[in-house]
Amino acid sequence: MAKISMELLKSEQASWRMLDTAIKDAKGKSITFGRYMNDKYKMNSEELANADDNFAILILLKNHVQEIN
Repeated sequence: MAKISMELLKSEQASWRMLDTAIKDAKGKSITFGRYMNDKYKMNSEELANADDNFAILILLKNHVQEIN
């Protein structure tokens, strides 16, 4: 299971929001944040891929974010 830092999660969420906004402005079809992260980091989580954006954050925090000392 892929592990990421909290900083990376925040950065990816900001990047995804900009991408999502641009796609919506162009009247295209965007993907959820969960699917975006699942595909990009190969997290192999069907639950994450199918989660809505808010639930995806919770799944990522619970299963994939690790504290870096």
